Amino acid sequence: MDTITDTGRSTATRWTIAGVAGLLGACAVGGVAAAVRDDAPDSVTFAVFAVMTLPFVAALVAIALDRTEHPERAEDSIESQWTTRASSGAFYDTIIAMGLATFATSVLDTASLPLWLFVLLGLADMTVRLVLLQRREG
Repeated sequence: MDTITDTGRSTATRWTIAGVAGLLGACAVGGVAAAVRDDAPDSVTFAVFAVMTLPFVAALVAIALDRTEHPERAEDSIESQWTTRASSGAFYDTIIAMGLATFATSVLDTASLPLWLFVLLGLADMTVRLVLLQRREG
C-alpha cells in the first residue's frame, strides 16, 4: 500500500527516485574506479564498484527524501535535547567522513587514514554543535 508523506510524495515514488539515483551514482563510482585503478580489468572493476555502491547510494537518497516528523520526548530537559541533537549530527558527519575517506582510499588505491582522526573529528564536531545550539537556543 502506498503511503503519502508530509510532502505529498508517495513511498513508491521516493524509492523509484532513490533507485534511479543509486544506479546513476553506482555507475559513476564504477566508472571512476575503472578509470583510476589498474589492478584488474576495467569491466571487473566497474562491475564490483558499481554493485557494491548501488544499495548505499539508493539508501542515502531514500533517507534524504524521507520527511517524516519525529516528535521529541516531552520529559527530556533542554540540555538533554541539545546533547542528543549535537551527538546525532556529529555521528552522521563522522559516518559520512569515514565513508568518503574509505571511498577515496579504495578508488584511488592510497593508504587509509588512522581511526583516531575520525574520533577527534566526531568529538570536535559534537562540541561545536553543542556550543552553537546553546548559543542559538539558550
